[in-house]
Amino acid sequence: MGRLGRLGLRPRDPFHSATIGEVYLMLTMDCNLRCQACSLWGTGGACHSETYYEGISAPAPLERFRAFIDELAELKPEYVNFAGGEPLMSRHWKELAARAKERGLRTILTTNGVFLDKFAEDVAESFDQVNISIACPPAMSKELRGGPAGHYQVMMRGLKRLAALRDRGGGKPVLRLMCEVFDSNGGHLISLIDHLADEGVAFDEIYFMHLIFNRPSVLAAQKRVFREEFGLPVGLWSGYGYLPHAMDYEALDAALARLRDSLPHARFNIDLRGAKALRDYYEGRRKGLGASFCDGPWRQVNVFPNGEVWVCPDYVLGDLKTGSFADIWDGPKARALRRRVFSNIFPSCRGCFSFYEKEQPVGPA
Repeated sequence: MGRLGRLGLRPRDPFHSATIGEVYLMLTMDCNLRCQACSLWGTGGACHSETYYEGISAPAPLERFRAFIDELAELKPEYVNFAGGEPLMSRHWKELAARAKERGLRTILTTNGVFLDKFAEDVAESFDQVNISIACPPAMSKELRGGPAGHYQVMMRGLKRLAALRDRGGGKPVLRLMCEVFDSNGGHLISLIDHLADEGVAFDEIYFMHLIFNRPSVLAAQKRVFREEFGLPVGLWSGYGYLPHAMDYEALDAALARLRDSLPHARFNIDLRGAKALRDYYEGRRKGLGASFCDGPWRQVNVFPNGEVWVCPDYVLGDLKTGSFADIWDGPKARALRRRVFSNIFPSCRGCFSFYEKEQPVGPA
């Protein structure tokens, strides 16, 4: 119980969730970019499967999402993260974000930034924090982001508008740079930070995320476990199969060291130091790296456009169209998942975002 004691669990009922941290409300699976390492739309991304995309995208009634936000207000999660896909492509983001704010919930937007120029004022009003995903300098945007011509420039224009609104608005919304680290951009991280500084954009928080992926043998093991233990197919997990090419680990280690020195407030999802640790991580030898346990099934909620409630990828706890969130969150499927993870993590856990991300605090109140 020691590893879950900080979650406030009752000793006689350790598979009940006493507190909810992150709630990811996936408003849409659609996205206007095709970022190379994205688990949804990147190389090998899950949404390239038409069957998977259509099944998870079929929208639940808007009224059900309104009611879901009301339910959350009673449970007091740490924050609600409006995500996707690209959430600003949803017609309902503004209404649902306003409802969350009215109910006293802290709100985050996670976006690729391209629509910030169009919605800057509304975004500043609706969210306590905005996470902007940028993984490369502009010279590499066509190769790594896969968006329409000029999208990087539009993103920067919107980002500057939002930063100006923040500066005039007493520091809200907090701006966080989210930068994934992988084979194609590892040698360009310094250039990205220098470019943003040259543009005069100051972020309140900077977060570097090492690539989340699993090798084919691990994904095959995950597929087998899900089929044999739960009778479940693998869909989203398949999108975590992007394989990095050969990397210069010495050079990457030097670049990360420079980032730590120049950006002391920056965080990493896992702080890999030294060429050996980097090589072990990117070549799939991760058993001795990072944590040995995931508290995601107790703390993290993912709600998809079709109303399904997930914690682990592909493990559906329930459906908001047919049940209350409280019943789903403390229901038999949720408890079965927590019991399983408590005793033994899944083969793919070390290739999952939740395994490494233990907190994502909203900026100062």
